Amino acid sequence: MRLWHRVRTASAVAAVAAAAVTAGVLTVGAGGEPGASRAPAVRLASASEVLGKAAQAAETRPQPIPRPDQWLYEKTLEYGLGAEHGTQHVTSEHWRKLDGTKDAELQKGKLVYFSSRAPVSRYAQKTYRALASLPTDPKALRAKIYKDVDAEKRSDWRYPTRDGEAFGNAAQWIWSTPVGIPPNAQAALYRVMATIPGVKVEKVKDGAGRPAIAVTHGYGEQFLLDPANYQMVGQRTVNNGHNAPISKANGVDPRWKKLPVGAVTYSLTRLTVKIVGRAGLR
Repeated sequence: MRLWHRVRTASAVAAVAAAAVTAGVLTVGAGGEPGASRAPAVRLASASEVLGKAAQAAETRPQPIPRPDQWLYEKTLEYGLGAEHGTQHVTSEHWRKLDGTKDAELQKGKLVYFSSRAPVSRYAQKTYRALASLPTDPKALRAKIYKDVDAEKRSDWRYPTRDGEAFGNAAQWIWSTPVGIPPNAQAALYRVMATIPGVKVEKVKDGAGRPAIAVTHGYGEQFLLDPANYQMVGQRTVNNGHNAPISKANGVDPRWKKLPVGAVTYSLTRLTVKIVGRAGLR
């Protein structure tokens, strides 16, 4: 299963956060436990209208200015056949130091630290420059995204079509940078997604059972927006009858053969994202 972990690494997220340029504290999601209610019933509009509202919300959202000695705290909920723990719903809490040198996580209630194997300060600056240089004009940004797609090897595409790959790349920028991406660049990304043919939206529930809007270009991959503030709070994969993982040795994974179309095969939900003073703080 080709999921969205290509950019979602500890050093990448920490590097982006370390270079953010505005003050404040970021909180993504309600921070509640599974089943918590966040918003009234979703009133679904067209994809262009939903993404337009997401762009407007992004423009008004403050951007943090974390210091390198601070930490990015993230609480997530994960499950699915493609998840490490399988279909069991597992909540995880992670802390990543914003200078990229350390991370920590809770293991059986105990805070465990890990040290980075290599310095990431240069990578941090490179990542931030890439974010800061994103065009904020939607037409220019759209041209860049499609140029990047055309420069990729077709065998590396996650989607079967050029438009799908462009959608996936734009959405991945937003998902992989819960902090650090300039608000006007994020708004432009949403506006670009609204112009891509084939983008659809639908009412769903995120992994915590809360109302959400799924934005998708087919092939089973969905990015989930909070209907109250239009922040991206989840990503998931659903069975569409054609996206089961296949290996040369064993063929289609037998667990997928009896799954109904529409069944969730992987779900990752962000419950909370915050900048904190040290590992262990929430």
